[in-house]
Amino acid sequence: MKKTNFTAFYPSRRYWADSAIDFSDQTKQHWFLNQMKDEVFEGNTGQVTLKVCRDGRIMLRVEALEREFAPNEVEPIEQMVGRWGQYLDHMNAFYLLFDSAMLELKQYALFNLHEITHRDAFRVTFENGVWGGENMAMESIASTFQSDRFAAPGFNAMPNPAALPLEHDPRFSNRYVVDRSVFENAFSRFSVAIDNPGLVEKLALYAKSLSEYKAGNYETALVLSWFVIESTLNALWSKHLDSLNRDLPDRRKRINADRRATLATGRDYTSSVKSNMLELWAVLSPELFRDIDTVRGYRNGVVHDERFQSNAEKTQLALKTAQEMIYERWDFRFTPSLSYSVNGL
Repeated sequence: MKKTNFTAFYPSRRYWADSAIDFSDQTKQHWFLNQMKDEVFEGNTGQVTLKVCRDGRIMLRVEALEREFAPNEVEPIEQMVGRWGQYLDHMNAFYLLFDSAMLELKQYALFNLHEITHRDAFRVTFENGVWGGENMAMESIASTFQSDRFAAPGFNAMPNPAALPLEHDPRFSNRYVVDRSVFENAFSRFSVAIDNPGLVEKLALYAKSLSEYKAGNYETALVLSWFVIESTLNALWSKHLDSLNRDLPDRRKRINADRRATLATGRDYTSSVKSNMLELWAVLSPELFRDIDTVRGYRNGVVHDERFQSNAEKTQLALKTAQEMIYERWDFRFTPSLSYSVNGL
C-alpha cells in the first residue's frame, strides 16, 4: 500500500475554492463530505505538489522534505523541527502569494494574513490516493475548519448548533468563492520562487513581518523586515564584488579569498557602508538607498534606544523597502495587503 503525506493548512477565513457546494441533492451517502474534500486545483513542479480542496484546505508536499523511516527508527527531534521549519516557510510563502493574487485579480482583501505555525498546520496521509487520516490542529482555529467537513447529519464531530439546514448554516451560506484563476496565479509565482534559491525563505520572513504589522506589533514587524533588507543587501553586495573580480596578469585574482572575506564580512563594511557604495555604483537607486538608510535608523532605534517609538508609517516603509529589495535581487513582484486584523476595544 502506497502512502503519501502532505502538510496542510487553512487560511484565516472560510471560503469556497473554485465553486460552492451543491446542496440540491442530499440523498447520497457522504454527499457533503465528498464535496468538501473534493480536490479542485492541483499544481506540480516535480519538487512540490500543491492541492486545494473545495472547503479551502491547502495541502503541500515538498519532496525534499519527505522521507521514509524504518519501523523502529526514531527521527532526531532537531531534524524533525528543521523539516517542520522548512515546511512552514513554504506554506507562509504560498499564503502570502495567495493573498497577493486575491488583491491583484479580485481587488479584495479576503484574508487576514497571519503567520502559519506548527499549531496551525497538520499532516494528512493518503493511502493509494485515498484519504487515510490526519491529525487535528487542536490549538488553532484550523481544527474547526477541519471539523466543518463532518457537519452533515450522521457525523458527530461538529453538529449543527442551530439545527439549520446546512445551506443556511452561517459556516457555509456566506462563503466567498475564490475562482481557479487565483490559485493558478499564486502557484505560478510560487513555482518561480521555488526555482530561485533563498526566495521562499525571504517571502516567508516577509509574511511573518506583515502578520506582525497587521496585529499592531510594529517593532517586531520592523525588525523582521530589516532582516529581509539586510540579508538581501548582503547578497547584492556579494554579487557586485563578483562582478568586479578579474584575473590579474600574474594569474592572481583581483579579489582573492582574503580580500573578499574582508570586503564581505569585515566589521568595517557595515550595512551603511554597503548601501552607500552600492548606490554610488548605481546598483541601488538613490530612492531605495534613502529608504534603506531610514529603515536602518528605525531598526537601530528599536534595538538601542528605549525612547524610540515605532508606528504604522515607519513599519509600512520597512515593509515597502523589504518588498523592493526582494524585487532588486530576484526580479520578483507581489502585492501585500496592509489592512489590519485586530478587533475593537
